[in-house]
Amino acid sequence: MPLIEANDIVLEYKLDGPEGGAPLVLLHELGGSIESWGALISNLQQAGHRVLRWNWRGTGASEKIRGDLGVDTMCADLAALMEALSFPHPADVAGTALGGGIALAFAARYPTKVRRLAVSSPAIGGMSGIEAMLRARADDVEQNGMRGEVDNSLSRSYPVKYRTNLEAFTAYRNRWVANDPGSYASHNRMLAGMDERPNLAKIASPTIVLAGRDDGLLVPTAMKEIADSIPGAAFQELPTGHFLPVNTPILWAEAVLPWLDGA
Repeated sequence: MPLIEANDIVLEYKLDGPEGGAPLVLLHELGGSIESWGALISNLQQAGHRVLRWNWRGTGASEKIRGDLGVDTMCADLAALMEALSFPHPADVAGTALGGGIALAFAARYPTKVRRLAVSSPAIGGMSGIEAMLRARADDVEQNGMRGEVDNSLSRSYPVKYRTNLEAFTAYRNRWVANDPGSYASHNRMLAGMDERPNLAKIASPTIVLAGRDDGLLVPTAMKEIADSIPGAAFQELPTGHFLPVNTPILWAEAVLPWLDGA
């Protein structure tokens, strides 16, 4: 996959779908990558979308992180990447878990770049109850590597009942283990210190917030509170886990594509 320098960092990205198609940016989850959206690309192409996927700083082949990272930097990376690629905007933006939280943060900071938003289980920080776990996980992977945390982490975010495609789950687990520990620790600490609650009211784009009934980290009631804090946002609870587009990609397509087609 190609690499490009934007916002003083090298980022890995992928463009799919017809040139001139409806622009759509996809943001993966904490521990995930471009490949997290792979099962949905043909659906999105058939729906006429021009899709930009990217590996955040610290993931995939993108430049790695050492030290602190802030959500402002993540949002600036995306804005710079869109400019560097001359990616059309306003674009639709979709994200899951921490990618959903960054999508919301991006819309609040760069409103002219976002048309419609679709976020599932968005992690926005702000005393969500998982801060201690995130900091402990960051310390552990820095000291011991990723392997010791993988099964405990995926038990919460990729429930056994959604591992119906063993090949897909095994590939996902292998990618998770192969993450750079220092960068993954930085992502965890960033989320533990985030609080996007004050910025939700600034979001002007039509937004849908999706929650997973079997989400072991961010429960539907908490996701409903996020939706209620965004002017005019829609909310829907679905039979899925924490990583909607990974756990149940067909369900993601059924819920999100009609939303993106809205006027």
